[in-house]
Amino acid sequence: MKDQPQRSSLLHNGVILGFLAAFLWGTHSVIVRYLTSDLGGLQIAVSRLFIAALAIFCMLRLMGIRTSIQLGDWNFRLAVLSTVVNYILFHIGLEHTGAANAMVLENTAPVFVLIFLYFFADTPVGRTEVLATLLAIFGVFLTVYQDFQGGGEPLFGDVLEIGAGLSWAVFLISSSRAMQMSETTGERLNFLFGIFLCSGVLLVPLAAFSLQMPTANDLVFLLLLGVLPTALAYYLWYEAAARVSTLTATLMFAASVVFTFINSALFLGASITPLAVIGAVLIVAAIFLTTMKKAQDD
Repeated sequence: MKDQPQRSSLLHNGVILGFLAAFLWGTHSVIVRYLTSDLGGLQIAVSRLFIAALAIFCMLRLMGIRTSIQLGDWNFRLAVLSTVVNYILFHIGLEHTGAANAMVLENTAPVFVLIFLYFFADTPVGRTEVLATLLAIFGVFLTVYQDFQGGGEPLFGDVLEIGAGLSWAVFLISSSRAMQMSETTGERLNFLFGIFLCSGVLLVPLAAFSLQMPTANDLVFLLLLGVLPTALAYYLWYEAAARVSTLTATLMFAASVVFTFINSALFLGASITPLAVIGAVLIVAAIFLTTMKKAQDD
């Protein structure tokens, strides 16, 4: 019983860190959507990865930690592969659909995570998890219902974003498992540094076909994109993932939907339909439902 307060404290701290990461993630669709008016999706993806890698490298140097890339780690290789696929689908998809839709559809990742955990990781999935999954699926459907009615370019972008959600689920699982086995902040930063650097290198050949000269404003937003919703948000989520379960860490990412809707309306002038609001509320409700279940079990 002596360990109970410590476990509760770790979970509490992990949830706080996860929601801070979600707050920062809630800005990245909006920034990318702004940049797609001047730059290609893959160019944006490569730029933000290298900027994020540089930011993490600076953090490691300031902390006096030696940089290392664990290429032999299976979780690391899987995280890199899923990051490359995710960034291709997410950034190209954003050229065809709205920022809010993109963020919501990428939040289908928790659904895929539940499926993977149940069928491939022998993880118990109870009624609460199933209910949360159904709420999330219905919330996603309400959010993008208008696009599916109209078809065309928004529908194509939405399909790409669902693929991004699937690849993101693989990233979340592999990263969460690696973080739960880690012991120090240095290990987590090096894992993240390697992912950003290796993913950026792998994407360079694809981005080379669509290079465009960024404006001064583009450079400012690329810097913000690489540092805040990429380097810092991922780091905060990694620290959260080291403290909570894979499922809890995954569902906290979905909280970014609320911040994406707010930012899309404020900075992009996007219209928010009542159905979309209801959908976002259902997704967030699913997060809290599962997170509360985890707290009770601990």
